[in-house]
Amino acid sequence: MRLTAGMLVLAAAMFVATAAVYVTSFTLAPNMWMRVAAVLLGAFAAAGMWLAVASSRPLARVRTVDIACSLLATLATFFLSRDLGVQPVVAASLVLITFGVAVQPLGLVDGRAARAGFAGVFVGLIGPSITVPWYWVALSGALAGVLWSRVGPSIMPGFGGRIGLVAFMSSVVAYGIADFLGGKGDVTLLPPTDGLPTWTVVPVGVAAALVTWTLYNRTSLHYLACIGIPALVVSSGIALAPNLGAQGAVLATAWLGGAALAGTTSARLPNAAWIFVAGLLYAGLMVRFTGPYQGHAGVIGVLALIGELGTFALRRALQRVAPWLPGQPRVA
Repeated sequence: MRLTAGMLVLAAAMFVATAAVYVTSFTLAPNMWMRVAAVLLGAFAAAGMWLAVASSRPLARVRTVDIACSLLATLATFFLSRDLGVQPVVAASLVLITFGVAVQPLGLVDGRAARAGFAGVFVGLIGPSITVPWYWVALSGALAGVLWSRVGPSIMPGFGGRIGLVAFMSSVVAYGIADFLGGKGDVTLLPPTDGLPTWTVVPVGVAAALVTWTLYNRTSLHYLACIGIPALVVSSGIALAPNLGAQGAVLATAWLGGAALAGTTSARLPNAAWIFVAGLLYAGLMVRFTGPYQGHAGVIGVLALIGELGTFALRRALQRVAPWLPGQPRVA
């Protein structure tokens, strides 16, 4: 369809936010081989975004229920992890399961509003050592609800990582205002990866994508319940495991990001093999993630989206030279 000015503006903003994370975090890699790999993946991800934007739909209207769900999820995740001391991913999992039940079987909200809640969960993933005042987090959550209302069903539909991108963009705006007004605290959301063996994160991220994708496509559970239930089991087990410390927090975070990309539709990535590739790319990015945006909410979702887009573009490229591959491309 023909892209309107509003669609182009929001798509451009999503591209800039994704590119900002990627360029500052990966293309300045310490050696030539890593830089070459980063540039190649970046090119595929950019091509994937171009293809995805081309199949976008007209912008949806802003709904109060989307804003309310995002704000509620943000505050619930934030206060569970900060004030009650619940491990952040455990808190996020509990909120996700609650929203999954609210959709199905209770029918209190629809799927679009529940996904706005997922964006709010990403925003609220802040550890107890963070000093940013709660009202800036609330503002970010409300902005995430507004943005998801507009782009959720519309811009680049069918990619699960977009939810994290929406949370990231909202937090950039909210924390930017806080910084300008002198109210920004020590915002550090992703735990450090120092001392963590790189191979440990990779199977966790890949397993999260495959387990969640299988539940989502083989059961009647809602998407958020498919994410929340295994994430709760895994993050609770990690929290109870002795001597993991900061490494355990990284593993739990890696699981949640991998689970998010399982929301990619079959029109984008048609089977578990392609989900495996996307999960592998995401996990590799998670291991190497550094840079100025390490403290913003939703970054793990941005990494998942980059993995999805790169895999989507690779799939389309392979089908041009090998049309016999299963899962012919179609509009999501």
